[in-house]
Parts: sequence; structure tokens; C-alpha cells
Amino acid sequence: MSTLCPLSPLLSSSGIQTVLVILNRPLQSEINVLKQLWSKAIYRACADGGSNRLYNTMGDDRDSYMPNIITGDFDSAHKSVLDYYQNKGVSVVVTEDQDETDFSKCLRVVVDKTKDLKYDLITVIGAFGGRLDHLFANVNTLYLAQSLTQKPVTLISEGSVACLLGQGKHILKVDTGLEEDWCGLIPVGAACEHVTTAGLKWNLNNQALKFGDLISTSNTYDGRQGVTIETDQPLLWTMGYKSV
Repeated sequence: MSTLCPLSPLLSSSGIQTVLVILNRPLQSEINVLKQLWSKAIYRACADGGSNRLYNTMGDDRDSYMPNIITGDFDSAHKSVLDYYQNKGVSVVVTEDQDETDFSKCLRVVVDKTKDLKYDLITVIGAFGGRLDHLFANVNTLYLAQSLTQKPVTLISEGSVACLLGQGKHILKVDTGLEEDWCGLIPVGAACEHVTTAGLKWNLNNQALKFGDLISTSNTYDGRQGVTIETDQPLLWTMGYKSV
């Protein structure tokens, strides 16, 4: 059984430590979220054009926000941005494999680089919005992540959080005060034949979730401090968070 507080990286009082991955999406409206995630991170990486986003968003404060590494095939990152960070001592690693996304390739490198570090989870900003195929690719990387690391990988962007729950029982803490009133359980990739929950307004009792039939979107909480979810197949959990 696993226990996770999906919004813990957004809490100033949280004692968790994370690894942060920055993807290629606009961050200006997310600057407070970015700063909060940055403060929790012991290692920080930009995936290709994520370096442009960090550089532009932090403006005159960019010298205080130096990533540890930038990875990618660099079809998006500007040469002037890469030169700036490289001159500041940031490691720049070329990952040319076209069979995987920049996020997937970056995650592989980051997991290897941080294997001797102690941290609680990997957080990713910039995973939502823009092209729908990119969104599905980012969700697919959550599945890939299960073969790369035992650490939870959480996508946090634009008011939404997503994480993949593996087969088994999970307890999600939802009493931080940052929770919006919506949440969902989405069977991406394969049907889940047996899902049981507690702590939701519309609970499931050994029910199946699959596309073309029932999926649990637009759910909400019943007022408990946690949500318990038991599933026979990987299941995507998503929820909303308030502005930080």
C-alpha cells in the first residue's frame, strides 16, 4: 500500500524533497507554482525548450534559478539560452533518440543522475495545455516512469495535478487546503476491471472503469482527510489545486 499527498510539493510547510523537471510550456502565469516547486527541489532539470521557458520567466532573477542539467535534441532550445546556462556551469546533455519525447529522455537522464540522492518524488511542471498529442505523450511517460524509478512522478501545471497509481491499494491525502473540489480516476491505456474507492462523493465498489463505458471524471470529495483507491490495473488520478 502506498501513501501520497499529491499537493505536498506546493506546501511551504511540507518537509518533502523533490526532483523538478521543467517542460516546454509557458510558465509566466505559473511563476508562483514554479518558485514553490523549485524551493522543494534538490535537483532541477529542463527538457529542451523548457530551458527557454525558465530563462524567459525568471527574467532579471534568472541567475538565482540555475538548473542542474538541460537535456534534449535541442530542436527547441535557443542556442543563446544554452550558451548562457552552459557558461554558468549547467550541464547540457544531448539526447537524440527520436523514438521518445524530450520528457521521457530527460526523465531517464534525471533518474540516473539522482540515483544516489535522497528525495521523495519527481515533480513536473509544464505538462498540460497546448497540443493534445503532447498531453497524451506526457501521460504515456508516467507509464514509462514505472519501469525507471520507484519514486512517484507527479505532473503539476495550470491548476491540475496528475499521477499514475499502480496496481494495488493507495491512500491519497487531500486535506492540505489547496484542493479544488474536483478530481477524477481515468483508465488510460487499459481497462481497470476492479476499482474500489472510499472518500469520494461517488465511490466505486469493485467496479470496472474503461473508455466507452464508465470513467470517473468530475468526481469530488466526501469530506474525509484522505481518498483510498484500490485498482487491479494502473489508473490515472487527477485533481485540481488552488492558486499558490
